[in-house]
Amino acid sequence: MPTKPVSFAGFTKATVDDYTKHRIIGLSVGEPGSRKTSFWLEAPGPIAVFSMDQGLEGVVDRELRNNPKKEIHVKEYEWFPTRDEDMQDAAIELRDSFIADFEAVLPHARTILWDKENDFWALFRYAEFGPEGNDAPRNYPALNQRYRRLVNLAKASDVNIGFIDGMKDEWGAKTKSNGAQGVASTGNRIRNGFGELPGLVHTVLTHTGVGENDWSIEVGKVRGPGMMTLAGNNIGNVTFTEFASMLFPESDESEWL
Repeated sequence: MPTKPVSFAGFTKATVDDYTKHRIIGLSVGEPGSRKTSFWLEAPGPIAVFSMDQGLEGVVDRELRNNPKKEIHVKEYEWFPTRDEDMQDAAIELRDSFIADFEAVLPHARTILWDKENDFWALFRYAEFGPEGNDAPRNYPALNQRYRRLVNLAKASDVNIGFIDGMKDEWGAKTKSNGAQGVASTGNRIRNGFGELPGLVHTVLTHTGVGENDWSIEVGKVRGPGMMTLAGNNIGNVTFTEFASMLFPESDESEWL
């Protein structure tokens, strides 16, 4: 019996060039002062910084002193949630403004930074669920898809994008001395932010240490031609340019300045 020919109608034949973009879509996680923002501000400009952190003083200005010609554009969003009923409307308005700003700047920036992503995630959750926080798992699909769409918009472009996340205490079940069940801190620190984000980005970096000469980056998940030499390594005192050049060894260093 003759073999039925295979049809690839509707498919596009993949090439190396189609799936190799010289950009980094990454998540940076760490405690305060671990050089997360500084690392991403070393990326090539124009840079657009979306900030709810109010923590750019002493960081942006240092990068501009080192590189006076670099373009860094900053937009700060103020969000101080309360349990007032009308705050959900304010959250929706701010969320929609942020989405519009992100879509508008995406075609023009070389690098985009969310500082911190976990703050924007809190805003999106409040806009979705309100002050009562009716955030049962069954209510999350629409919110997750709305958020996931923004990450995918970045993937469809040639932009570098860094999502900065802080840390939070881990809480778990604990048996009290009287046998009652309660909840208490486990003593561990875990990432704060959108739960799906590590799976959506191409690179996950954990920043440790404090100070100019006492910090390092632990490379977790990573995608790029140099991934086999970088994955699982702890690299000290590495700049964004140096890291990008290691991840894309065939690129010219000038692409990352």
